[in-house]
Amino acid sequence: AEIRNQLKKELPEFKLSVTREHYSCVNVSIMSGPVKFRKDYEQINHFYIDDNYKDDPTARDILTKIKDITMKNERTMFIDGDYGAIPNYYVHISVGKWDKPYRQV
Repeated sequence: AEIRNQLKKELPEFKLSVTREHYSCVNVSIMSGPVKFRKDYEQINHFYIDDNYKDDPTARDILTKIKDITMKNERTMFIDGDYGAIPNYYVHISVGKWDKPYRQV
């Protein structure tokens, strides 16, 4: 709820879907807004936003803001020998959903 409220406050012109999955994942989907994205549905790798959107600074700034707000409380819970650093939750960001594409308004 805290992430959802912060995103609504920072990005009031966008309709966002913020859901929790399996108690260990936060999903944020941008459903509609004034910005044109490359595709109507795209899963975003939040580790490479700067590289993948260097030619579109408006989209890059919005996605970076979503990533920063969503990952504000994310931290490493423990280091596992097989899987590396295990966070307290994972973050998935997408433009639209597979069954409901993004709509520019």
